[in-house]
Amino acid sequence: MDVSRRKATAAGKALRDCSPESQEYQNALAVMLQWREQHIVPTQESFRRLLKISKEFPGSVATYRLKRQPSILSKLKRHGNAFELGAIDDIGGCRLIVDDIRQLEDACQRMHDLFPNAKQPKNYIERPEASGYRSYHDVVQIQAGEGKNPLLYRVEIQIRTKLQHYWATTVEATGEIYSLDLKTPKPEESLSETEKRMRDFLRIASAAFAIEEGTSIPAGFEGVDRDTIAETIRSTPGFMTLLDDLEASSDTVFPVPWSEKVHAEGAGLYLLEFSRAEQILNMSVFSAGALDTAIRAYQNAENASKANESTLFDNVVLVYAQNPDQLKLAYPNYSSNVQEFVMRVKDFIQ
Repeated sequence: MDVSRRKATAAGKALRDCSPESQEYQNALAVMLQWREQHIVPTQESFRRLLKISKEFPGSVATYRLKRQPSILSKLKRHGNAFELGAIDDIGGCRLIVDDIRQLEDACQRMHDLFPNAKQPKNYIERPEASGYRSYHDVVQIQAGEGKNPLLYRVEIQIRTKLQHYWATTVEATGEIYSLDLKTPKPEESLSETEKRMRDFLRIASAAFAIEEGTSIPAGFEGVDRDTIAETIRSTPGFMTLLDDLEASSDTVFPVPWSEKVHAEGAGLYLLEFSRAEQILNMSVFSAGALDTAIRAYQNAENASKANESTLFDNVVLVYAQNPDQLKLAYPNYSSNVQEFVMRVKDFIQ
């Protein structure tokens, strides 16, 4: 029997409040996993519809994933927030990465056509987050489930430009380089001096990219022009060191034979399984018309991970890419996007 939204929320509270050794916690964990499982079908349906949009924009990339158990637990236990498990919008998630703002606006309009039950979108491009994060988020509602009254499940769809995506992945890369959590919102007083500097650097870069795209600038930079932001980047102590550190961070985990295979296949679906600890990537390639087969392969990879917690791969994503050169946009590692970020910042300050 399906877990109800109310039961999921009660389980989330138990996961926050109870000891992991208690039976109540273990029961709540089982409910959480079932609730996550129930998001598979609605997320798959969302991805099917998103592919129709992606195919209208050459060079765009669409991705599909389910939020993994540790990430759900981390969100439930995040300090200063009271997320309800039954109300978390991004257990199922899809993303579309397009070339520029014009394509993003057109894709958003198509979203409204294909997802009539979407909630009020969160437009972090018109209103960037304090961190500098910019993207367009729509929470769509897809009906699925057993019985006479199937549930409406929420699936988060993000639409980003490449420039916004380079910034977002660089936040994660910077966090790894300096062993910091730069994604989670935190009170200013809890931040170390290093973390404050890195967050400031990233906000400045976000302002530069917003100017580049002609969109709303993050709070704190209102009225600031391009030349002022460029001079701020050049003169801020440590900013150029960050760029050097980012430029030096690279990996060779994308093997040449696989890269050649991608170019041979062309547009299609790619299942990427990545081990961050081992820096190993496993890739399976499917034709563009083999969506059902690709989704089954994704689910098999997910099931293998659940059956064996020590499984090698800790990041699984299904990607649709029309242009194989764009596959690295969604590749679950940072090197390619970070190099683009560095190049774009350096071009900005020339």
